[in-house]
Amino acid sequence: MAHPAVSAFLRALDQFDRSKTRTEIFRLFCEMAYCALAKRASPFADQRDRLEAAYLACVGRFPKKDDVRRMPEMMALAIEAIAGGGIDFIGQVAAEIGALDAGLGQFFTPYEVSRLMAEMSLGDAREQIEAQGFITVSEPAAGAGGMVLALADALESQGFDPARHIWVEAMELSRSTFHMAFIQISTRGIAGRVINGSSLSLDVFEQAYTAAAPVFYGLHGDPFAKQKDAARRAAEAEEEARARTRELLRSTAPAQAHTVWQCD
Repeated sequence: MAHPAVSAFLRALDQFDRSKTRTEIFRLFCEMAYCALAKRASPFADQRDRLEAAYLACVGRFPKKDDVRRMPEMMALAIEAIAGGGIDFIGQVAAEIGALDAGLGQFFTPYEVSRLMAEMSLGDAREQIEAQGFITVSEPAAGAGGMVLALADALESQGFDPARHIWVEAMELSRSTFHMAFIQISTRGIAGRVINGSSLSLDVFEQAYTAAAPVFYGLHGDPFAKQKDAARRAAEAEEEARARTRELLRSTAPAQAHTVWQCD
């Protein structure tokens, strides 16, 4: 049975001009919501300009202004449901209207299943959080962000704020589901970065920081500072070893060693 907020959202979809399908309207809603949320959170002026232009382009797809005016009402329904936790709101809406593409491996996972998997994967996060202040999570196939939401709920049940104690790197290949994931992860108050790209080829087409990212950075700085420092030191050590090898090859030692071996 659909969540009451999902049912209300679906009724709102049915009030739009019938020249577009519910799936088309929903995807435009998700792009507009993504543009509005990502623009507010973006620290980059050029990205904010691109998001504003994309938003206006979506508005231009609706010839009837009443349809555009319905968008904030639908956004309010989504935000209230997602922010409260305990639901994969956008994922459930997408499943209800058939907006997921099974050919791309897109299937709706009920929230209860995602929550069970999150509880099993997370375990007791207290020790790690007390040691370094936060945990990091990588989601290479985020979909609409349902697993990330469930993980945030599981972490919150242990007494930790997802904006302060978790950093998520979520990647999704499909542009439309990338929008869905960003809406949900950002609205739920989770710190991190959502990426439209391929986890296999590592191509990145678009990315955006969530609204909680500045809160996290203010408390902890770069979540990957230790890894970056270790990588820098490893690269410096490798370059130093190469320099020693080049110096050795330029010296007379190899020729002298060769002479000694020939004499023996």
